[in-house]
Amino acid sequence: MTFATNVKVRSGNRTVVMLGGLMVGLIQSVRASDDYSPEPASGIGDIHVQEYVPTLARHMLSVSKMVLIRETVRSAGITPENGDAVLKGLVFDFLVLDKDSGELLKKYVGCSYASGDIDVSKHAIVMASAQFNALDTQGTGI
Repeated sequence: MTFATNVKVRSGNRTVVMLGGLMVGLIQSVRASDDYSPEPASGIGDIHVQEYVPTLARHMLSVSKMVLIRETVRSAGITPENGDAVLKGLVFDFLVLDKDSGELLKKYVGCSYASGDIDVSKHAIVMASAQFNALDTQGTGI
């Protein structure tokens, strides 16, 4: 009898997410967005765009997770406690790794907390979400 491996797509079940070098428990979703703010370039007397010129790179991450009793992203220093903590300007790297090989799939460099919220609802697990801005991104795995 011969067996073959049939793994052709990336899956959240085979991916690890690390924030600031920490594997944060029970992350439910990560959404990454890259925007290069292209501006149309055209000339006087011509309404047709000749080129879209990138003007500013914006890298944004949105993370949703279940809140654990003994471990929080706030106690780890990933999300700040208050405005005074935000003023410290702390940044970290955000990595997406292949769980089996450890291969770097995507990295966001110099991430800082932008905003977040907490959802406390009856009969439901407490959820927290956070949005981060990154200075740059690297990696071609995803």
